Amino acid sequence: MASNSSSKLFVWSIIFVGIVGGYLVYSAWIKPGEEVIPPPAISNKDNLSAFQNLSIDFSVIASATEELKISGESPVQPGVTGKKDLFAQ
Repeated sequence: MASNSSSKLFVWSIIFVGIVGGYLVYSAWIKPGEEVIPPPAISNKDNLSAFQNLSIDFSVIASATEELKISGESPVQPGVTGKKDLFAQ
């Protein structure tokens, strides 16, 4: 009899600790360490003049598109596909 009551007490204590722990975690009483991230410095260089002399080399894309091959029917012609009766054998 003593073994049964001690096991019930043990189970109820685990449930109680779980409920209290869950409440503390979700109520934000215990907050994890938060690092403050400073905002970026605002300068007068935040404009599009940095992109004025930008040049993009498209030769890599051009050489990759030359290697592409058309496979299949182009343009795709619509047709009737599938079974007429889905449950037919």
